[in-house]
Formats: sequence, structure tokens, C-alpha cells
Amino acid sequence: MKKILIALLTVYLTACSSSDTAKYYQLTTPPGGALTHTSSAGLVQQPKRLWIQSINLPDALAGTGIAFQTSDVQYRIAEQNLWASPLDQQLQQSLVTNLSNLLPNWLVTNTLTDGQPDSLTVTITAFQGRWDGHALVKGYWLYQHQEETTRQPFEIVVPLKDDGYQALVQALSSAWYQEAQQIASRLND
Repeated sequence: MKKILIALLTVYLTACSSSDTAKYYQLTTPPGGALTHTSSAGLVQQPKRLWIQSINLPDALAGTGIAFQTSDVQYRIAEQNLWASPLDQQLQQSLVTNLSNLLPNWLVTNTLTDGQPDSLTVTITAFQGRWDGHALVKGYWLYQHQEETTRQPFEIVVPLKDDGYQALVQALSSAWYQEAQQIASRLND
């Protein structure tokens, strides 16, 4: 009986010590991406206003685990490699930061301001790594300007520079920044 207890205790301690600890990841901004543009004191021009209304995610991406596509039809959601904060919040905040820098004459915010600001809603259908060594960001956005609505689909594929979740998160961040550049370009037209 004593040998069985020692064996069970050994198995239990081995299982506890060999378990991986969770790693948490946050999307990045490009170098200089955290800088914000300030207007000169002499300017009184009212900036255009853009409200990032929401980022919509499918249930599979709304959880804490980072998604990885293992084939055309199979996906794996990581159990030990997790988002540091909800992905929709990270995507929204980085989009506000990136568009604020890319559109210096606009006031970009994730809170509704007075009046009738233009609004942007983004629906993400894919935000994951793939078996072929690439990160995929796919979806569409809706831009509302007065009574006009513009719908724009997007799909960005970025190669991973290395193996592992850190390289995946960096590639996803790069793809998301590329989409912010495309949105800014479209809004400046």
C-alpha cells in the first residue's frame, strides 16, 4: 500500500512539474506606431471624425487561444498560447492607434463622440496561422459616411519569419497593420 501511494505521488508530481505554463501574447504596432500626431495651436480646422464602432469575431476566434489552421478544413485553438486580452479589444485598439497615425487629420476613436461621426465596423472571418507557414487575416469592413455605406472585403497573407507563436503574432500584427493602411488609403480617396 505504501509503494502504491509513493508511486501515485511520484506520478502526480511529475505531471505537475512537466506541464507547460501558459504564454500570453499582445498584438504589436509598427515602430513609431504608438506616436500620435498633434495639431498646431494655430489651426482651428475641425478634424474629420471616425468612430471604430466594433470588431466582430466568430466564436472560434473570440476565445483566449490563438487559432492555427492545420489543413483546409481543420483548426486548432491553442491551450497554452493565449491572447493577453480579448482579441476583439486588441484589434480595435490597434486599429484606432494605426488609423490615428495614418490619418493625422482625422480624430479616430473607439467611443462615440457628439454629432454624427463617420463609423467603421470590421468583421473578421479569419485571424490565424496556417499550415503553410503564413498568417491569414480575412474579413470585410463597413464604412458609414452620412447616408452612404461602403463594404470592402479584405484578405491579407503574411509569411512567418520563424517558427512559433511569437512569429505568428508578429505576422498577424503586420497583416492587421497592412489592412489599416488599406483602410486609410480608401478613406483618403
